[in-house]
Amino acid sequence: MRFSLIVFLFFYLSSASYCQDFIKNDSLFIDSINKLNLNNKKLILFENKYNEAIDSFKSGKLNNAILLLDECVKLDSTSANSYFLLSKCYYDLDFKIEFLHNIKKALFFDSSNLLYISEIGNYYRSVRNNDSANFYFDIIAENFPNFSDVFYWKSLINIKNEDYSSALDNINKAINIEEKDYFFNERAGIYRKQKNFNKSLSDYKICIKLNNESTLYFNNIASLYKKIGILDSSIYFYNKSITLDKQNKLSFNNRGEVFLENGDIDNAKKDFKKSLEIDSSYTLALNNLSICFFNNNELAKTIELLNKCIEIQPDFVTALINRGIYYETVRDERKACEDWKKASELGSKLAKKFINNDCF
Repeated sequence: MRFSLIVFLFFYLSSASYCQDFIKNDSLFIDSINKLNLNNKKLILFENKYNEAIDSFKSGKLNNAILLLDECVKLDSTSANSYFLLSKCYYDLDFKIEFLHNIKKALFFDSSNLLYISEIGNYYRSVRNNDSANFYFDIIAENFPNFSDVFYWKSLINIKNEDYSSALDNINKAINIEEKDYFFNERAGIYRKQKNFNKSLSDYKICIKLNNESTLYFNNIASLYKKIGILDSSIYFYNKSITLDKQNKLSFNNRGEVFLENGDIDNAKKDFKKSLEIDSSYTLALNNLSICFFNNNELAKTIELLNKCIEIQPDFVTALINRGIYYETVRDERKACEDWKKASELGSKLAKKFINNDCF
């Protein structure tokens, strides 16, 4: 009997212990389920807020997007995407410090993201902080050696610094990785600054082969032909540009300049007027049209256009010099010298010559 009792107690105690363990494990299981449900709710809430923020951003409701994204980072403080979108909102609102703070947070939580590194590098490039820009560009070059655009960006810094040798070296690296039309356009511009016009012309032609729908490339090649004095070819390529985009004020203005240089004032006037039909405040065309009227001795129209031009752009040096010439023509030396003095203060050497010769 005692033996049976002992056995019974043994099974009873074992059973009780098992039940306690089961209850304990069941409790842990329920806790984990509750936590999972809570996490799922947070995740769903986060996704909803983030998607709303994207919609607000796309529709231009930037402040609303920021409020939603602030809630997102409270729900998930490690969300690189949220910080990145915040940075885009602040950039568009011109809050550059907040932009930089948030894009760097995004990079902290996603340190190998090429887009984030590129954004930071190009921001520093835009504010002329070249050392910081190159620091981030070098990270890209080291970790993404086949990313051609980074060498293009480095070349843009070199060009700003007038270091054309380094610019050429970097743009050639970009082209060796990938042949993009805008790489050749940039190299053409470098060759042009080095007065290597044949190579510049060759690269502009490559641009057109790679992308024959860009008015920029037709404008650039036309401009180069104008510079080297082949005016018929210049007009031909401006015509191509205008055919592609009949609302391109620059093409009309620039073709008008070629007509003006050729002495074809009537066609020059037509082009400048067409440019102003597209944009009535386009100061280049206003100044150029005033030259046409001045050459025809229509002085009242000349001064009307120059006054409007300078009213829109008070620091337009060429217009100031031209208005000074107009005033000298009508024998108002005081006003002529005032305009030339302003132009001289803005850095014009030609205006200084006028002052030295005609102002006392």
